[in-house]
Amino acid sequence: MNDQKKVLLTSVFKPCGVDDVYGRKENKAELMHNQLTMHQGIFSPRDRSHSHQLYVIANNVQAPVTVLDWPTLRRYEEELKKGYDYIGISFIQPNFAKAKEMVDVARELSPKSKIIIGNFGTMIDDIESIMDVDYVCRGEGIGFMRKLLGEPEEYQFRHPLLPTVAFMGIMGIPIRALAALIGPFFPKLRWRHVAGVIVTGVGCTEGCDFCSTGQFFSPRRIPFIRSGREIFDLMKTYDRVFQIDNTLLVGDENVFSDQGRMEELHRCLKGQEKYYGIQISFSSMNHLAQYDPRFLSELGLEVVWIGIESKFQPYPKNTGMDIPGLIREFRRYGIRMILSSILCLDEHNQENIREDIDYHLSLQPVYSQFAHYSPVQGTALWRRMKQEGRILHSIPLEERHAFKQIWFKHPHFTPLQSEQIQREAYAKDFDEFGPSFVRLIRVNHEAYPNLLNSGSEMLRRRAELIKSRMGQYRILLRAAESLVPTEKMARNIRELRKAIEKDFGRTTALEKVIAAGIYPFGKGHEFRIRHFNDAIQPKTVVTYFKIQPKTVVTYFNEQNRNRGVGVIPGNIRMKNF
Repeated sequence: MNDQKKVLLTSVFKPCGVDDVYGRKENKAELMHNQLTMHQGIFSPRDRSHSHQLYVIANNVQAPVTVLDWPTLRRYEEELKKGYDYIGISFIQPNFAKAKEMVDVARELSPKSKIIIGNFGTMIDDIESIMDVDYVCRGEGIGFMRKLLGEPEEYQFRHPLLPTVAFMGIMGIPIRALAALIGPFFPKLRWRHVAGVIVTGVGCTEGCDFCSTGQFFSPRRIPFIRSGREIFDLMKTYDRVFQIDNTLLVGDENVFSDQGRMEELHRCLKGQEKYYGIQISFSSMNHLAQYDPRFLSELGLEVVWIGIESKFQPYPKNTGMDIPGLIREFRRYGIRMILSSILCLDEHNQENIREDIDYHLSLQPVYSQFAHYSPVQGTALWRRMKQEGRILHSIPLEERHAFKQIWFKHPHFTPLQSEQIQREAYAKDFDEFGPSFVRLIRVNHEAYPNLLNSGSEMLRRRAELIKSRMGQYRILLRAAESLVPTEKMARNIRELRKAIEKDFGRTTALEKVIAAGIYPFGKGHEFRIRHFNDAIQPKTVVTYFKIQPKTVVTYFNEQNRNRGVGVIPGNIRMKNF
């Protein structure tokens, strides 16, 4: 055991989502507002999350580790002065300039430290000659760090507790204010709006040419959690320690490929009296199609992210799949879809790209991603386009992301035209279906009778949870009805609200007052978006990991003074500091 070595693991520094020498305003540190609801204005849910990979690595090495998550550059400099043997910097390619600055600062302020870089940014060609680093971590980070620290290759995986804020606000009103406004009248609802993150593994084996994840891991899947019982125990632990009954399954791009693990999780959940929800997971349709949608709904699956990509380049994962039929069945059981399509494939032209967009919209997604075909360095697509001489090298790394313009020569689209078609796709999605949270409510309302009358006790509990939220839904719908930009959206929301009132009771006078109270928040946020940058900066979090005898890793969170433990399911205890 190498307990003398001190390790610092850090994300890149903030601010994010601003135009400066280090980044661009499009690179917000938010999943929803940056990718899925980016053109929904005040109706875009605002979210924050942590750099999960750093916590997972820190909790599975024996050396003491400090995790510095979203620091300012000054806070990073302060931490360097404490003296670390190893400094690990995690970054993606659009954050290259930030990572390089952090390497240079570390060389100046902590010259004796060994510097490591990791994550998808390390796929940049000749990165070792561009940055003055000692080690480059490509692929799975736990094994890399254990080997570097001289620790045994074999280890028992320990999952850290990673409560992440799912939604910070909507319609301009912060969740805390919304909780204060609505919470007293709905005491059974939980207003913490967080979900426990479970990193089940990493990687993907589908082999898509544009995918960094699969090619970063060789391509292969590396499971961290091998049984459904382990996932279930983590769900229970989050509930016991943080009163969280929702989880996000992340890391593994196809968590449902392991049927045995999901069936074991189902058996564990079946004996529970309460409902546990899986807020989001990632999967390809070919893996989801192996399951009965009823089974997935009983698992608590609420949101699943599917890459439908394109009708004109059928990737193997979608070949032979009845995607429309499967999605209809998922909706019947209350499973909401995040659908991702690719724009500006080589096969696309000015006519058929709109056919792909219309196909995407015909599936009625709750959330939509329209991402440009992206030759990210290190992928098969990058290698092909580089060989063909199609990369526009004048476009800097900070602008090489999928949510503004393409950075390669296309036979039918200029970079500016690609930006325009992407905006058109998102605008059409919003105009057609309105805010995503309204779509969420619609799916739950439509699924409620089927869930209630299914004969399944697990689905009945899910139906009762939906019913308990109807008062909240009436408030949000009435507020949205007065704030949406078009009469078409207002009419659709009004029809949904009236359908809910018919089935679950009319909007009360108090609910109308609360909805009216949301209106000024929405108009104020609308003004801010129109005239100012609306990026929300992630909070700086500092977490210290220290190995304890045998199996338990304790950590102390400097940012909010929460105390917790790294988890081996079934063996958890708290340590007070």
